[in-house]
Amino acid sequence: MTPTRYLAALAAAAALLFMLGGLHGVEAGPADTDCAVAQTAFGDCTGYVAGVEDKLSPRCCRGLADIRDMAPTFDRRRALCACIHKEMLAAGKVVTRRAATLSARCGVRISFLPTAHAFDCYRYVPRENMRAPNFVHARCFNNRVRNLFSKR
Repeated sequence: MTPTRYLAALAAAAALLFMLGGLHGVEAGPADTDCAVAQTAFGDCTGYVAGVEDKLSPRCCRGLADIRDMAPTFDRRRALCACIHKEMLAAGKVVTRRAATLSARCGVRISFLPTAHAFDCYRYVPRENMRAPNFVHARCFNNRVRNLFSKR
């Protein structure tokens, strides 16, 4: 499902990629477009994750749901994780606790959000889609989050 809320951003990103691709002889593929849409959708969350905004925006939560829907396969989840990670790095500061609890605060089950500057999308993105509960993996994830916050 392609998010309709970000069509204007998608069109602008596609036009920019098309123009740049024409100048350099490179064509933009669907992965580049999905990355631009995911970064735009996550852009509503960066202020909160960076600690600049105190309240979580409803647009951020809608964006997370759209990002989740864009990633039905393992490869797409990993690629979108890397795109969102770039967006987080561009934002500068990342409050790890806010990033780690973002999906829970929004009520959106999304298992591939980066939670820190040093997050490795190629190591921590799960193979299965976490929409259906998987208690073994959920326990591992909860232990990782618990360990993340206990290391102070």
